[in-house]
Amino acid sequence: MSVVQGLKEYMLRQAKLDRIIKWGIKWSMWPVHLVTSCCGVEVAHTSAPVFDAERWGVLPFNTMRQTNVILVEGTITRKMAKVLKWVYEQMPEPKFVIAMGACAVRGGLFWNSYHVVQVDTVVPVDAYIPGCPPTPEAVIRAFFMVGNKILGKPGPEVKPVKVDLTPYLPQPKPAAKPAAPAKPAAAPVAPQTA
Repeated sequence: MSVVQGLKEYMLRQAKLDRIIKWGIKWSMWPVHLVTSCCGVEVAHTSAPVFDAERWGVLPFNTMRQTNVILVEGTITRKMAKVLKWVYEQMPEPKFVIAMGACAVRGGLFWNSYHVVQVDTVVPVDAYIPGCPPTPEAVIRAFFMVGNKILGKPGPEVKPVKVDLTPYLPQPKPAAKPAAPAKPAAAPVAPQTA
């Protein structure tokens, strides 16, 4: 038996391999961006020298088959929900979803539109980032929250509260009864000349 095999079996017996795998997942979160709104600008700041999210393992990728995090940035419409579901299904396990901004969390400005759906009704959301747009610090904090979730550590969780806003919406005006159709007027009779 080689030293490597012996070490591997020892780690399996001590259940430390699971901790190492979780540590690797936490420090290699590679998001794919699903941008439908203005929050993408703030995500660009997280990779800039001031914040440098790459030092915490957050490295943006272009294809969903190489990523493990979807960063939903903006409003999700009914048509876009199909794309979001498709992207989520293409990702390898374990996979995580972060809803970023007021539009992704609860619809934002378009919250009562007929075509807007909530992200958490399409895919399970692991972290919410409130704000319009959220700061780069909030984006990095969400990645730390997902990292704590991977390790099984309890931490602060931000979840939106559903609020019933129907009392504040204008009430629809009752439709007026349509009037009965008017009888057609008789055609005028032309005078006859002889």
